[in-house]
Amino acid sequence: MFEKWRQLFKKEHLPSHTEKPVIITIHGYGRRRQHEFDNLVSWGKKDGYEIVQFDMYDLFDEQDCDWTKWVSRAKKQLDAYEGRERYVVGFSMGGVIASYLANVCDIQKLVLLAPAFSYMNFENISGAISKGASALLKNDKKDDIEIPSSFYGGFTGLVKNLKKYAAGIECPVLFLHGDEDEVISLKSSLWAYDKVFHDKKKMIILHKGHHRLLMDKAVNWECYQIIKLFWDDTILTCPTVQQAEDILEKMKKERRQNFFEDQEKDR
Repeated sequence: MFEKWRQLFKKEHLPSHTEKPVIITIHGYGRRRQHEFDNLVSWGKKDGYEIVQFDMYDLFDEQDCDWTKWVSRAKKQLDAYEGRERYVVGFSMGGVIASYLANVCDIQKLVLLAPAFSYMNFENISGAISKGASALLKNDKKDDIEIPSSFYGGFTGLVKNLKKYAAGIECPVLFLHGDEDEVISLKSSLWAYDKVFHDKKKMIILHKGHHRLLMDKAVNWECYQIIKLFWDDTILTCPTVQQAEDILEKMKKERRQNFFEDQEKDR
């Protein structure tokens, strides 16, 4: 009797095989870095997801502009969870990095938010840099935080060298892009979507969505709900759905049958 209870207790304390995957986020080329995903983390944790955030570069070290180190730091985060089911969410520049990592790491699902496979709007970038430099010269806005100008070369070098890996994505992938993205053209996601060779892919365009989708109050909750459907296997991997019969085809068939019956009667 004691042995029976011991075995039962042991079974009840075995690790769960329904453990949710770990979600690893990769931020873009911006000042907020990992905090671009704060809403995703807040909402996801309530739904039981373990979501990882991290910074790829030191915003206050202008020498930390080597894009290969940024990628290496991202890969290190994935490697820390090797052996577990891993989903990756990449935003903007982070989407390009995530696509590369999907080629070299075992990733089960990939979400690309406004991925920057084409360069950022040069007018926006140059304007931001000029504005920051001007503020420093005028000695105003001393507490403002700007991206070091040395980082921009790292960004362009990263995209130039890693964009080709979009064609090597083998895992299921979800693209989300706003049709009012003021930084990365919608064409960037369309280009990458066409490069993915398999059918386990989905592209959703969010009307009135801007670049920072997860912080854009107009679309961020919708964006999260779509991502959750993808994580929960409702999008792409759902079972075959029974389709309603096409009534027009049925009507055509009945008409042909009636026609032949009428022909028989006339003979």
